[in-house]
Amino acid sequence: MTTVTSLEYYIAVNSLKKEVNNNLISIAESKANQLEVYLKEKQKNAVVIAKIPNISDALEQYQETFKKYGIKSFAYQKIDDKYRPFLTNCLETFGYSNIFLISESGDVVFSVKRDQKIGSNYYKGTYKHSELAKVFDRAKTLMQVEISSFSYYPATNEPAAFIASPIFKNNLIVGVVVLQLNNQEFNKVVNDYTGLGKNGETIVGSIVKERIVFTSPTRHDPKAAFQRYVNIGKQKLDPLNQAAHGIKGIGITIDYRGQKTIAAWRYLPSLNGGLLVKMDMAEVFASLETLKSIVIFLLLITLLLVIFAAIVVAKSISKPVVELTQVVQEFAKGNLNKQAPVLTRDEIGQLAQSFNSMAAQLEESFKTIKLREQELATAKGQLEVVLAQLLQEAQQLAGQLVQSEKMSTLGQLVAGVAHEINNPVNFIYANINPANEYIQDLLRLLQLYQEHYPNPDPEIQNVANAIDVDFLVADLPKLLASMKIGATRITEIVLSLRNFSRLDEAEMKAVNIHEGIDSTLMILGTRLKATSKRSAIEVVKTYGDIPLVECYVGQLNQVFMNILANAIDAIEESLNVNAPVLEASNKSTSLVKNKEIDNMHSLPTSEILPSKTEGKRGQIRIHTELTADELVIIRIADDALGIPEHLQKRLFDPFFTTKPAGKGTGLGLSISYKIITEKHQGKLECISSPGNGTEFIITIPLYQHT
Repeated sequence: MTTVTSLEYYIAVNSLKKEVNNNLISIAESKANQLEVYLKEKQKNAVVIAKIPNISDALEQYQETFKKYGIKSFAYQKIDDKYRPFLTNCLETFGYSNIFLISESGDVVFSVKRDQKIGSNYYKGTYKHSELAKVFDRAKTLMQVEISSFSYYPATNEPAAFIASPIFKNNLIVGVVVLQLNNQEFNKVVNDYTGLGKNGETIVGSIVKERIVFTSPTRHDPKAAFQRYVNIGKQKLDPLNQAAHGIKGIGITIDYRGQKTIAAWRYLPSLNGGLLVKMDMAEVFASLETLKSIVIFLLLITLLLVIFAAIVVAKSISKPVVELTQVVQEFAKGNLNKQAPVLTRDEIGQLAQSFNSMAAQLEESFKTIKLREQELATAKGQLEVVLAQLLQEAQQLAGQLVQSEKMSTLGQLVAGVAHEINNPVNFIYANINPANEYIQDLLRLLQLYQEHYPNPDPEIQNVANAIDVDFLVADLPKLLASMKIGATRITEIVLSLRNFSRLDEAEMKAVNIHEGIDSTLMILGTRLKATSKRSAIEVVKTYGDIPLVECYVGQLNQVFMNILANAIDAIEESLNVNAPVLEASNKSTSLVKNKEIDNMHSLPTSEILPSKTEGKRGQIRIHTELTADELVIIRIADDALGIPEHLQKRLFDPFFTTKPAGKGTGLGLSISYKIITEKHQGKLECISSPGNGTEFIITIPLYQHT
């Protein structure tokens, strides 16, 4: 009876647990899909709003008035009276909490809620590191709709997420519209507890620095939003932490109340966060408490019966059993030489003989076990060494695979962008000269009209005065000349993008490595320009006379990118933030000097590359040469603070980085080292000392021998 009841209880528990697991998985999948559909719909709405003609017109007029007169001017108020009703209607129609219009330069020129951000700039000042500023910059840079993670928003004193979409006019980006998600709509989906009983709840978390922060109120804590969190480093196995990092699952866990729960968790890609659906164990298994009590009662009855039977049997055989027990206790202490007395020939006597035989066998077995323990200890030490090596190699390989995939994707993206830009630019460039000739013909015709008809009809004269014909005649050729310069510049940029986009080429080819360096510098051009905190970084190039080099061009470009990007980071860290800055950002460019060197041979660095004391700080020097034994040497040096000696030994170790969290993976130089040494049978060296900058020396054969 006890066995049957226990079996029924076991089956019931497993059946109920399976049913609850399936229910939680279904709810988690459903809610995750609901939230993703909701966010995708809001992103589509943002694109629709950005394409409304009134939006682009409003942004242009707000921006122009803001620059000329300021936010508090009468002219701004006049524009605000004109467009605010329309923008407020958009807010109510599409169900957002707020709408911001931000100019291309980062100025917030309009907000429906009139909060304190109006007039501020997202490229500088208090808000430049906010999620709103980041999503604005991504939408503008990538020219596509983007969504931010949830973050604390001081203007509303609650969590907020934003959707940003670029605004185009005449195929040119003029700014960005940023829309604040409606928390009530979002929480309505999150806080729907259908199918979760009386105590079940849903939690949504978003990654904020080193924490997974609750973004919505919970059933048991209405103030949980941005008050409760999971520590990423200390709570790695927490379900919400796993969900936010793309791992889905189901299991038993302890929640923030200290309650034991059954939970299912899923990843939310749009928010870069996680979803957790859970129910209290006590509520789930409440229906089985009665059956559990019956099982315990029957077990107690069975135990009492067994005890009673044992007492009866013990009285009949107590003396020999006591003696045998004493011997067994000696066995337990390790005294295997102790012999049990054989007083009878019945079952107890046979048992005593068996114990004596067992003692002899155990003594022999213990000797064998000690020998095996020594062998196992030796094998364990060897295995730990092998496992440590395998783990390190696996981590390194995983990091390299991720980095390679990123660079391959970047190459495909850059190649696609370059191709799409090249066609219209060729069309424009090809038509500039004919357009110039046509305009010159029209201007000559106009001049003849003016000479032969100096006193035209009053209506013609009025139109001529209104459009300022003399100014048009003088300025139109200048406009065409500037258009031609711009088209030429775009063509050069496209060529650099095409050269750099060969990241995913797997075959070894003979290429001009100078084109790869120049393409990399072109890609990094914006980082070389002057910023609000420093002047432009000067690049001095001294290229030697080097023929085509056999190499994996995409991987070699990746090495150039890693080393040059690190040099820029080091210079930015070392330069004084109060250094003078070029006055106009649209005119400031990186300073790149070329010094072509013919028939160069290997020389010491001090003789080839100018010292940092010879020029201003903030300089990168690139030198190439071909040695007599057909080795290609590329030297890339900066005049930053240098690298301490105790860190130089670890520069090429996987995952080693001195950069802040989130800025560096520690894989760049490690991957570069393997590309040079293993793929190209070359050398990658670093020469540095504190205060004297850093120089990386790349040496590869001119021809690769397979």
